[in-house]
Amino acid sequence: MDEKKNIEVEFVNKVYKYIRNGMSIETFMEKFHVSEIELYGIIELCRMYGKDVSLEKEKDTLVFRKSIKRKSPVSKLEFDSPKLNSNQICVISDTHFGSIHNQLHLVNEIYEEAYNRGIKTVLHVGDLVDGSYPNRPESPRQQFLHGFDQQASYVVDMYPEIEGITTYYILGSHDETHYKNGQATVNNWISRCREDMIYLGQDTGEINIDKVKIVLDHPGGGSAQSLSYRPQKRIEILESHTKPKILLIGHYHKSYAFSYRNVQCILVPALCDKTQFQQKKGLYNALGAYFLNIYSDSKGNIQYFEPEEIIFGKKDIWDETGKDRSKVKKLVMKNTVY
Repeated sequence: MDEKKNIEVEFVNKVYKYIRNGMSIETFMEKFHVSEIELYGIIELCRMYGKDVSLEKEKDTLVFRKSIKRKSPVSKLEFDSPKLNSNQICVISDTHFGSIHNQLHLVNEIYEEAYNRGIKTVLHVGDLVDGSYPNRPESPRQQFLHGFDQQASYVVDMYPEIEGITTYYILGSHDETHYKNGQATVNNWISRCREDMIYLGQDTGEINIDKVKIVLDHPGGGSAQSLSYRPQKRIEILESHTKPKILLIGHYHKSYAFSYRNVQCILVPALCDKTQFQQKKGLYNALGAYFLNIYSDSKGNIQYFEPEEIIFGKKDIWDETGKDRSKVKKLVMKNTVY
């Protein structure tokens, strides 16, 4: 019985991940080779395992609707949560656009999920683009976009654009190479062309959401054997009055959430596949994002913090054959209602 349940759960998770709001049932039936009768059975199976999926008519076609149920903190908290400020934000990092390993379709998937959850703020923790390294002979063949113009234009033209969602971003070491090569700054180009993308700083930036101080940090160097070691050291050098409530760290392509010295710290995974350099060095590449549920008081003190890790597997990655860059279209959503 347990084996059957595990198979059903795995199937439900696969189905639920594939379904998109507004997707026609014909698209689904063609993908999974099922009849309409079998489709209704699958929807009922999803509901049995807590996945709220329904169908509605749209222009004479039946389409899917997914209802994302936010986790309620009421059972976990002893204080009056309605009196608190409640925010949910999305955090991503290291998209490395221009690399043959970039995964725009996964960036789109994260933004679509953010849209489904009613999220209005996405934080990007650096290395938007792959940069340019003239001293690395292997660099050109590891990229499908070369130089500042191509990479910056790709962000402007292809980065998800959803009405109601604002992306706040910092630049990392790869972004900075364009400045070092010719004093071209990616942030100036992007911010002038995209009103929904706001620049917070090079390597580090700060944003306050309902007085909750959040710092985005894109350090240098390699990661330590212990995931928490380098983040702890960064927190330790901060004076008490300068410490953020939440510290988001990119660059390492790792995923880890912990609390240290009253700071909620997140190592933010990448949204780019493992590179040749990582493969040679035997480095693990975490591919994913975070959704953060933040409950804070009127002074910006966090009373409850719930980080939700989203990790993609090998089956979600599109390889170097060009499928991602040739077939993925820009994700645009208008007239969003929250």
